[in-house]
Amino acid sequence: MPPLPAILNDYIIKTKEKLNQSNLKTYCRCCIEALGEEVGRRNCFPNKTDRIVLHLKKCSYFSAKTTPEIQNEIFSLITKNNDLENLELLGKRKSIQDVPSYQSYVACGWALQWVNKPEARELFEFLNPFLKLPDRRSLGGEILKDAVAEGDKVMEIALKEDQTGVTLTFDGWTNVRNEQLLGVVIMTSEGRPYVWKAVDISLERETHVEVMEKTEAMISDLKSKGVNVCAVVTDSASAYAAAR
Repeated sequence: MPPLPAILNDYIIKTKEKLNQSNLKTYCRCCIEALGEEVGRRNCFPNKTDRIVLHLKKCSYFSAKTTPEIQNEIFSLITKNNDLENLELLGKRKSIQDVPSYQSYVACGWALQWVNKPEARELFEFLNPFLKLPDRRSLGGEILKDAVAEGDKVMEIALKEDQTGVTLTFDGWTNVRNEQLLGVVIMTSEGRPYVWKAVDISLERETHVEVMEKTEAMISDLKSKGVNVCAVVTDSASAYAAAR
């Protein structure tokens, strides 16, 4: 853990007592001087810059003891610390595992534009004042590409390990833009679904011949990846029924 900024030393009391596995108990010197040892030590916090500054922001004894210049200098440590952490994250991010919050977005089925809603930002700021939400374009750009690539790798490994064989399922539908889409979902022998792809077929003829060609191409693609296909399931549309 990096050392605390020197300016904080006059306003905190550091100890060697563990608060948790990785942090030590820290007390506010201003609270102890004003309230006494017993009462002042009832409130402790981790030896982390952001948690210390958060306490000092709310501490009336600290405000009464210090000048506005000192307060501004200490409060600005949070911004500096967050900016440094964000730069380090951008430099280290190699996969979606380094952006754990993205998994929650996908799991909840949230459209990426939610992060730009003022109400959402206000909620997250209330829950954690130090959390910076990414912009929608950031989520939909490199981070989304990394998420898809990482998900594809995990999916391919799971499909390859299915010794019984997987089931290829097709379903066609029309979206709000009146585009005809062909969705492909792969089911493992244990019943776990994986979304393989969705293809826009609006400009293509959809007869049993085209359906058979697409099916054969997908089966060949999966076999080339080492995935064993044991069955194909379609909906009741005439072209799919005829292709059976």
